Amino acid sequence: MTDTTNNQPIQAVPVKLNPLNDTTSTSSDGKYLFKSLLPGDYKIEVSKPPFAKSVRSVAVTSGNTAEVNFALHRIPYPRIYPKYLDFGFDSTSKSFTIKNTGTGKLNYSLLPSQDWINVNPNIGEATTETDTFKVTINRTGLSEKKHVESIEVVSHVGLDLVRDTVYVLLNGVMDQDFNYYNVVTIGTQIWMAENLNVGSMIPISQSQEDNGMIEKWCYDCEMYGGLYRWHEMMQYSTSDEGITGTTQGICPIGWHIPTGHEWGTLYDYLGHADNIVKLNELGFGILLGGESGPDDPCDTIPSDNRFWNQGINEGFWAANLWWWDPYPCPLGGGSLATEATSLFKPDNFYYTWGVSVRCIKDPPKK
Repeated sequence: MTDTTNNQPIQAVPVKLNPLNDTTSTSSDGKYLFKSLLPGDYKIEVSKPPFAKSVRSVAVTSGNTAEVNFALHRIPYPRIYPKYLDFGFDSTSKSFTIKNTGTGKLNYSLLPSQDWINVNPNIGEATTETDTFKVTINRTGLSEKKHVESIEVVSHVGLDLVRDTVYVLLNGVMDQDFNYYNVVTIGTQIWMAENLNVGSMIPISQSQEDNGMIEKWCYDCEMYGGLYRWHEMMQYSTSDEGITGTTQGICPIGWHIPTGHEWGTLYDYLGHADNIVKLNELGFGILLGGESGPDDPCDTIPSDNRFWNQGINEGFWAANLWWWDPYPCPLGGGSLATEATSLFKPDNFYYTWGVSVRCIKDPPKK
């Protein structure tokens, strides 16, 4: 597999063999190989932007090796950056760029999903330059809930239409996995109004470890979010006892794990009410996601882990820990706990358990 512009081999080109639907890819020298084929007629299809897709026919006969060489032609191909435009709570103007990473003239059009999203210009063409597009938002009449909308970028690439998406996000917060969450202001605090769902899901029979990855257990990721052990949530930072927390943990930038004091501020704002109705009326969005982990909190055998109490109660971690007798092995994590209508503050969960996480926004910098 070579590039017609410089005659150099092309690495990592996907190669598909039909009708078997077998796939491989080219190595650093541009070569690929299919072995042990039955005699017959096949088609080889290769495709790797910014090169034009190419299809060749080949007849395989018994005992022979056939070479099928491809010289791939560069065509126009778009590179879009960034693909997420987060307007937050008050921004009305952002921009993104489209660059032609191939050869030739690239033509494209831009189609917003809502009429309150304006893109200027909404059509364009590029050869070697990078085009910049201004996106403006008309917030008049929009709700304060999160909005996840899009701008479809339709490009003419060879004989094909390539469709890309630029996401338009308002009134929420995004984590490192591009999950976008509702937020709510309650008193003087700004909270996530959905359970955190960042990280890679692992089986409940596997332990969450300090391995440079955010890991979560999920009874139902989409409905309840992830369930995290205390140390995993804190990203292995020490206990945070502050009036205002400073530990980001697994929260997005600009947000942190709430301390027991910050949960207490929320509880005090509710007037120490023992029900979650008021909390949900304020937009906090408790879903009763239950917990996970071993029945015996001293048990360190991952295969003994299980889920329980989904749809019955929910706990939320705090950033502080304390010793909790009579068990000498785990530390208890300060948290808020809820049942169907009741609210308990403070409560404790063993750090070996998986519990839901809500993040709270950092205070403004002075």
